[in-house]
Amino acid sequence: MIPQGAQTAVFLLLKIASLVGLGVYMVFALIMVRQEQLMARVLEEGSEPVIRIAVLVHLIAALTIFGIAIVLL
Repeated sequence: MIPQGAQTAVFLLLKIASLVGLGVYMVFALIMVRQEQLMARVLEEGSEPVIRIAVLVHLIAALTIFGIAIVLL
């Protein structure tokens, strides 16, 4: 049987690792927004608004999930 203090420490480490992982993913979503902005300057495509909306929805979802994780964890 695992001692109570060790079990708590393992759960704390898992929570911290989850938040760090979600934070890295949030940075990735921010980088995607920047890449889309740079791409929009170079390319003149008809699908540009669709891509921009998809990237912004992805960023909002990443921020929302990170916020929910902070509240729940």
